[in-house]
Amino acid sequence: MSVERVFQAGRGAYKPILSDTPVLDLEDKSASIFYTPSGRWIDQRFAVVVAIGAGLFLLIAWVLSFLQGPRPLQNLFILLSFTVAGVPALAEVWDKLRRFRIDIDLLMLLGACLAAYIGSPFEGALLLFLFALAGAMESFSLRRTQAAIVALRDLAPTEATILEDGKPQRVALRRVAVGATILVRPGEKVPLDGVVTAGSSSVDESAITGESVPRDCVAGDEVFAGTQNVDGRLEVRVSRLASDTTLAKIVELVTEARQHPAKAQRLIDRIGPVYSLTVIAASVLVAVAAFTLFGIEGRESVRRGIALLIVASPCALIIATPVAYLSAIAAAARRGVLIKGGAHLEVVARAKAVAFDKTGTLTTGKIRLSDVAVDGTIDETAALLAAGAIEASSNHPLATAVNEALKERNLEAPAVTDYISMPGEGAMGVVDGRKVWIGKLERAAVVASPERVAAFEERAAALRHEGKTVSALVVGDDVALLAFQDTIREGSPACISRLRKQGVTRIEMLTGDHETVARRVSSDLGLDGYRAGLAPHDKVGATRELRDQSGSLILVGDGINDAPALAHADVGVAMGAMGADVALEAADIVLMNDDIQLVAWLHHLAKRTAAIVRQNLTIAIGVIGILSVFSVFGTIPLPLAVIGHEGSTVIVALNALRLLRDSSA
Repeated sequence: MSVERVFQAGRGAYKPILSDTPVLDLEDKSASIFYTPSGRWIDQRFAVVVAIGAGLFLLIAWVLSFLQGPRPLQNLFILLSFTVAGVPALAEVWDKLRRFRIDIDLLMLLGACLAAYIGSPFEGALLLFLFALAGAMESFSLRRTQAAIVALRDLAPTEATILEDGKPQRVALRRVAVGATILVRPGEKVPLDGVVTAGSSSVDESAITGESVPRDCVAGDEVFAGTQNVDGRLEVRVSRLASDTTLAKIVELVTEARQHPAKAQRLIDRIGPVYSLTVIAASVLVAVAAFTLFGIEGRESVRRGIALLIVASPCALIIATPVAYLSAIAAAARRGVLIKGGAHLEVVARAKAVAFDKTGTLTTGKIRLSDVAVDGTIDETAALLAAGAIEASSNHPLATAVNEALKERNLEAPAVTDYISMPGEGAMGVVDGRKVWIGKLERAAVVASPERVAAFEERAAALRHEGKTVSALVVGDDVALLAFQDTIREGSPACISRLRKQGVTRIEMLTGDHETVARRVSSDLGLDGYRAGLAPHDKVGATRELRDQSGSLILVGDGINDAPALAHADVGVAMGAMGADVALEAADIVLMNDDIQLVAWLHHLAKRTAAIVRQNLTIAIGVIGILSVFSVFGTIPLPLAVIGHEGSTVIVALNALRLLRDSSA
């Protein structure tokens, strides 16, 4: 890829623009790959200010009216609201007219102005405020998209330690060439993709692959930029430049998804231009026909044309959808669900397929000690105490699991002496006068009797078949096994069950973890299928395939490796409390308290919202049709037409507000 993705905010869609600017620079944390072109006179912050200002003035006017304040003062604040929201709307409509574009925006502006002309300025100002609010929400969405890319960039170090003649030297990433040798110390992030040439360590790759257990890396193993070196010293020969790393590809995938978003477009957006031209033409035709064909007095003819334009102005139609979605968004916020736009709820409502990440989503993402297997010469407690003594000095996730197991059993590990850590291989020391070693079973024969080690091989194979990670423990001449696994989240079974009851027909799991682990979790939860060992680009491919098969796909994840897939799904849902920042930014919906059952609740809320939107559209279209007929034949007074028209707006708003009661559903 040799171009930077740049987006222009357009009402209802993103429009891609290609520039000759060089591709992503991971070192430039402040640079934005999204911007509002200087040719568009209204920027993102100004759109928010316009919406807030217009709404504030309108609220003051309403309060004054409710308190029966001075009428001139009410009119002043209505005028201020009208001006704040109307001037930007007028500028945008004028810009479109100069390019021979007529759409719903023009009709909204005409409707608002004519409402004020016939004595209903508050209703006109309200319409313009809603118009401004829609623009502000669009700008907010654009800024959130930009933040996703910035968060990705923050994952990679900006410098690397290269070894020249055996001496370490810190240099900028752009100065590191393919083939150079870099030093990665314990606790540091790997700055570039490469192959280990010396040293051994455990590397936490969950950010890139989603694998729950750190991988032991030795000479010849590949490591990726953005992963965490846990406990050993590694020398790595660089295999890819900064712009070609796995992390850079994740950035590219997220950016590509935002260039081609698969979002639902409202019906009113699609029919807007035709509807607007039709209503304007019909209003003029009614006025002319009334005067020329039926001999109706000129003022009355014009009044009928204006009445048709006002009653056909889709005020209720315009707010039928956003008010319902805003109410649903507010209800969701009470439950700790952040929804970044109403269009996402529309897709969730019709989705028949849901895909889940495993680690940190369907499971807790925390490794725990699940089994302690002994051979009879040492009991479980003694084995656990010996293991805890050795692991007390380690920050490895498996060591943390052992220490947590001791706490759960109210046990305190004894002291260890002569402690030696062998990164990537194990650790050893002396506990209560006995030599203790912990590491991989395959290497246990070095410190223990091969016959005793062989006696555990069948048991170890069975544990691994269950998707568990196995370590060997040698205490003097005794051998034991420690098995670890990621645990299924408490609410996952209930979530899967409820989704099926609500009409979801396919539920799958996409994970970067091992086949055995994925098979166990999928079987325990009764999923329709799973795909294991997926790299970030593989998850994108699987997401596209599922989306094509099902029509609409919801993807739920939490990790950095999930970000590209979350961006490519019809709706991406991120686990917020423990999720990676980039996943939260790339997703369309965030579960702030990590309650997996909220996925099913969200699906229920979306379906209920869709039903209320359909009701509102039926009411709005029905009222427009009835009032239009009356206005054409002049059988309804103009003030009554306005009241009927605005009354439908109130009805659809109140109907939408029923969704606020859905927060406890």
